[in-house]
Amino acid sequence: MRPSSICILLAVAVLLHHHLLPGVEASVEKACRDAANSSPNIKYDFCVAELRPYPGSGSADQKSLTVIAASLTKDKATSTSAKVKNLLASTSDPKTKQCLESCESVYEDLLSDLETAIPAIKEGRLVDAKTYLSAAVDAPGTCEDGFKDLKVPSPLTKEDSDVTQMCTIALAFTNMLG
Repeated sequence: MRPSSICILLAVAVLLHHHLLPGVEASVEKACRDAANSSPNIKYDFCVAELRPYPGSGSADQKSLTVIAASLTKDKATSTSAKVKNLLASTSDPKTKQCLESCESVYEDLLSDLETAIPAIKEGRLVDAKTYLSAAVDAPGTCEDGFKDLKVPSPLTKEDSDVTQMCTIALAFTNMLG
């Protein structure tokens, strides 16, 4: 076989692979693109960067990607909750302490909502999942509002933003399921 024929066959094989058998990034990228197109609050690059490295995301269907997104939200919320507890233990400023106590309560509720939403997604109870994810998506903003109201700088701005973004993605994915 001539080298030019090999190149043509290789090019056809690559094109067929990408169009007929989407690769690892294709399903994550498509889901993130669809979610970003459905909501101006979803950052496509953040979505892809968070989902792509998650084990199994490359071969996951939409339902599995939704569970992954909700699980990533739970992971981020758990980490933020731990940070709140650490900050509470080391903070002496009364206003900051008051805000952190509020955030602690908010994150307890958020984690409870996610604990209910994830099995609901897995079981196809999408109305329930949407209800709990909708409640969870507002929680980090409530935490941030406490700091703004008392005119105290928030030590959780990035974490609250990331949890909100991840939860918004999980809710958008759930909406795409039906």
